[in-house]
Amino acid sequence: MISSHGAQDPPTSDVCIVGAGPVGLAMALRLEAQGLSVTLLEMGQGGDMPPRQGRIEISNRHHANVEAASRAGIGGTSALWGGRCVAFDDIDFEERPHVPFSGWPIPHDELRRYYRPALEFLRCSTADLPAVELAPEDHRVTTSAFERWSERPDLGPVYLERVRSSERISLFTGAVVTAIEPDVSGRKVEALRATITGRDVRIRAGAFILAGGGLENTRLLLGLRKSGAEGGEVPSPVTGQFYQGHLTGYIAVIQFDAARSAMPLFFQRDRDGGVFRRRLQIAPGVQRQEKLLNSVFWIDAISIADPVHGSGALSACYLFLRLTGLYRRLSKGLAPASRGAASGWRAHLRNLGADWTWPRDLPAVLKTLVCRRDGRGTLTNPKGRYLLRYHAEQVPDPQSSAALSPSENGTDPALVVDYRVVEQDIDSVLRSHAVLDDWLRRNNLGRLDYSADGSVRRKSVADQAFDGFHQIGLARMAADPAEGTADVNCRVHGLANLYVSGSCLFPTGGHANPTLPAVALALRLADHLVQNLRQERTGA
Repeated sequence: MISSHGAQDPPTSDVCIVGAGPVGLAMALRLEAQGLSVTLLEMGQGGDMPPRQGRIEISNRHHANVEAASRAGIGGTSALWGGRCVAFDDIDFEERPHVPFSGWPIPHDELRRYYRPALEFLRCSTADLPAVELAPEDHRVTTSAFERWSERPDLGPVYLERVRSSERISLFTGAVVTAIEPDVSGRKVEALRATITGRDVRIRAGAFILAGGGLENTRLLLGLRKSGAEGGEVPSPVTGQFYQGHLTGYIAVIQFDAARSAMPLFFQRDRDGGVFRRRLQIAPGVQRQEKLLNSVFWIDAISIADPVHGSGALSACYLFLRLTGLYRRLSKGLAPASRGAASGWRAHLRNLGADWTWPRDLPAVLKTLVCRRDGRGTLTNPKGRYLLRYHAEQVPDPQSSAALSPSENGTDPALVVDYRVVEQDIDSVLRSHAVLDDWLRRNNLGRLDYSADGSVRRKSVADQAFDGFHQIGLARMAADPAEGTADVNCRVHGLANLYVSGSCLFPTGGHANPTLPAVALALRLADHLVQNLRQERTGA
């Protein structure tokens, strides 16, 4: 229900959730379905970006502006989300000697059993996907890494009416949480202090969950430390450290020897109509042997305007559209251009002259151009030439962080974000490409053609390193409070009823986009809270 607080503080509920993004909504609906009452606080109201509790200052060029990386309102950042759903790998949960501070305090199975309900919540197909390997006898690189795509990524319109009609969920919009108030013992949260549409209120509940995104969760947790909770250092001194995202970009074109070899990597539909795509991944054993971070690669079509695609048929399409003035009107920018590629009419004419099969290829090219208008088709290149996109894990680095600045003149302190990219991140991207190139050549599948050599290539990876959207690791899970903010059940160490949810809990991020595993972990937390409450009520 949409609640109006009037002159009273919101009623006490079983659970109070801060944030109505994908993670907060998933938990609220899971708790509601099992009979718990929920107070759901969302800072957004009516689509406007509300004032935050304090400023966020970005200290380097690797981090996106907060306005571009997050969105307030019901559904939260899902309004900006493309819909890609990716599961973790078993290796992501291991303690890897070459990855400092790696290892989760829970096994992958603890999340894996929640992937199906998480996919259903995210409006994504759960159909089994067939295995296809490009080199069946050589598993150093595999295509077993899948990405699924949500049919409706913006979750606000999907679930708002259900929340409104719920008898157990009290939704407060325009709600900005300003402080966490421990009780006199310092070992339990008594209430949250918030402003709801401009009025100061105190919110009480049996349990409190911070699900406002990594940076906002961190701000509240660091403010709690400043408030001087008793009973040990709360939160952990590592809160706000180990900030991670993903490195992504292009430094190479993949050239398949046979154009059909690329087909398993195209967008496809499963038996239930869901969209999925296979990705190339360095096998876990090779990652360990070569001391690589987890990463994947997928193919992107090269823009028809970029002659580096090498196809006479694609060049013919571009020249016709350009000459008739249709290219500007029809182009949606769905295919990126390569970096440092040749351009201009002459290069396209050279493609036509060198590719004598282009008239035969033209009908298939025209068909894929038409089918790709929804952005989920694959622009087929008859010459088997595609941009190679990488999406790579970052090493947990304690110097990559978010911290509160000193308060000046009575103003709220700023959250200063120092998101870093280290040499190990860049080196792993480069060496992973080398492993892939070697595998392609050994198996007579193709090769990589790099856009630059040597130090220029390394600089290209560094220049493209840009995140702030995934916000991983700031309140990491660990069994020992000296090593993480939250325990194996997402509970903040030292506080009996304060929990954290979202990708900020992940000790490492793997190659996976965090939405699916974050929702899976949130559903696990919801079930844990239900079990705890039932035990308290029965005295078990």
